[in-house]
Order: sequence, then C-alpha cells, then structure tokens
Amino acid sequence: LVWHAFVCSPEEMGLPGQQYFAGTHMNPNVTWWEKSGPFIEWLNRCQFMMQQGLPFADVLFYYGDHVPNYTQLRGSDPARVGAGYDYDVITEEAILTRLSAKSGKLMLPDGVTYQLIVLPEREIISLPVLRKLRELARVGAVILGPKPTRASGLTQHTKNDAEVRKIAAELWDSGRVMVGKTAREVLLARGFPPDFEGPSDQSAGLEYIHRRDGDADIYFVANRAKVKATTICTFRVTGKVPELWNPVTGERRLATAYEQKEGRTTVPLDFAPAGSWFVVFRKPAAQHPATTTTNARTFAPLAELTGAWTVRFDPKWGGPGTVEFDTLANWTERPEPGIKFYSGTATYEKTFQLAESEIQHSKSKIFLDLGTVRELAEVKVNSKSCGITWAPPFRVDISA
Repeated sequence: LVWHAFVCSPEEMGLPGQQYFAGTHMNPNVTWWEKSGPFIEWLNRCQFMMQQGLPFADVLFYYGDHVPNYTQLRGSDPARVGAGYDYDVITEEAILTRLSAKSGKLMLPDGVTYQLIVLPEREIISLPVLRKLRELARVGAVILGPKPTRASGLTQHTKNDAEVRKIAAELWDSGRVMVGKTAREVLLARGFPPDFEGPSDQSAGLEYIHRRDGDADIYFVANRAKVKATTICTFRVTGKVPELWNPVTGERRLATAYEQKEGRTTVPLDFAPAGSWFVVFRKPAAQHPATTTTNARTFAPLAELTGAWTVRFDPKWGGPGTVEFDTLANWTERPEPGIKFYSGTATYEKTFQLAESEIQHSKSKIFLDLGTVRELAEVKVNSKSCGITWAPPFRVDISA
C-alpha cells in the first residue's frame, strides 16, 4: 500500500486545513482521526498477510517491448484467463535472465511457478525473447500466442526478420506453440480448473488473490459490491481444513462447514457489504472434519432500543449542544442548521434495562447492532468501551 498523499497542514490553517483535492482525506485534521485505530489495524492485518510467502498464478503474460507499454488493470485481462484464474506480467529482461522451465512448468528463481506463458497479440517480437522461448519449449514449457513474422529493434532488419521466421516455423508449424485459444481454454484442457470460483453469475462481485507460504495456501477474497453476499466459494486446494480469518476484527476460526472433492474445497461464506475474508489452508482436514452446513454466525433479536436519545453536538464545531432526538434520524434531514451541516463528532446516550433472565437465556454473546453509521462509532456500555465499529455490519460485542 502506498499513501498518496498524507497532507501536513499547519495549525494556523484551521480545520480541516490544507487538503489535497482528490481521494479520501486522511490526516490528523479529519473528524474521525482519533478513532481511526481499528481502521489502521485492518490495513495492517491485510498488508501483513499479503506479504506472506509468494504470489500464486497459473499464467505469465509477456507484455512485449513496444512503446508505449504498461501493466494494465486486472480487469482488462490481456492474458485472457477469465474469472477464477490469475496471471503475472513479465518483462523481456526477466524472461532472458530469470525464467526457466522444468517438467513442463515455468519457474522463477524465487520459487514461483506457472503453467504457461502467453504472448501479446502482435506479429512483432524481440529476437532474444524468441530464442529464449525456443529453449523453454524444448524442455516442455507451454507457450500460447500468435506466430510472429518480424523482429523488433532498429538494426539488421533483414537478418533478424529471417531468423524470426525460421524460429517461428520451428515452433508454431510443429505445434510446440499453441495459437487460436485463450489461456483459460488451455488450462481447462490440461486439467486445471479455476483456482477460485465464486457464484456462477459473479453477481456478488468477488475478487481474489492467492499466495503460498510454505505448505500454507492463503486466499484473500473480497466482496466488491456494497451489499452483503451469501455464497459458495471453491478453492483449488484439498486435504486441508479452511480457516476463516476476519481482517476487520482479527478473529480466526476453523470452518465448520466445507466439502472436499475432485481436488478442490468448497466453503459457504457470508460477506458483509464490501467485506472480505482471508481463507487459510494449512492444517490437515482429517483432524478437523466438517460438522455443520454453514459458517455464518446467527443472530436473534433480544431487545430493540426504541424511543428518544440524548445527542450532544459540540458548540465549538457549530453544534447546538444537547438535543433530544425522538427517533434516530439522518442529520441532513434535521431542520436545525447546527445539525444539518454539522461535521464534527456527536455523542448519543440512552439508558435501557436488559433483564438478567434475558442475558442468561441468550446463552451466547450479546451484540449491539447500530444499523448504518457515518462514518464510525465508539460504543460504551456502563462507561466501559466495547470497541469502535467502522465497517458494516456496524456491530459490537457488549457481553462484558
């Protein structure tokens, strides 16, 4: 993660002070800064996990040496792997100095391996790269791409183009290099199903990243939609129990519902709006068999906090002080200018009774669900902090 940018604003500039015009304002002048610890912890957990081990992808995409050139967004998919597969982009220098092949797999010195390499849709190619591709093909590397006819570069056109055509005939005409297929079709034909599969219609908007750390497989699965999703996810891992790691809370638990067959593991998962999970495979499945049909935590209403709330708005921020809200409401819908346009922190307070018999009857943890919050809230019950909630479902554990 790269911060761009963290604005340093002199005190004399007031609040919110100097701001860069774009993106999310994040600096000590934003209202929620003092309560941002759990948000930063979430970033830290994700950053830590995404630095473990090595990236996993089935495909290498060589993006050529033409100008201009750049690595495109994943969604553009120049390797044509489709949903459920991933690819890395490789340069000419890396092909010439770092790429090798063994037992049909492409390899980098770090230990990352790939099933095939895809060439760009161009008739022109670097002659040194083509020579290296010939070496790789001779030891069984799988190569996919159009047959080149010309060499890139500004010297010895006639000689280099002739050598390109000669090597191309050797590789393409003999069938050593495939053409006219997508990387996805090649992978499926070779017996490699998607590394990750979500819902068949992709309506949940799930994206994933896979890393390997020794014998552990780490998947980061993110719901890109702003609505919750209940779905079945399938991972190309078997023999290991899935662990569910919550990057928002730091909670880790073994999945109690999963199924393994045909070399893959299927796990039912519930995602909060824009929520995510780390699904980690490292422990033997035989020691932790499935015992349920769902991994979701179920919640039953115990009590609803109805009626009036006392709400305090800081006069230093233009607020009206203490106000009684008959019902909870969006500030922008209030008639008072000091509330309608208020941009500071407000404190909501309410006294309620929860019978001991109700607490004992629950036989489990008790949570306070705040509904929809803008932007975050710290909850205190009986003057004891129950934590800060900054993301859906805006729920805190008040059991203690």
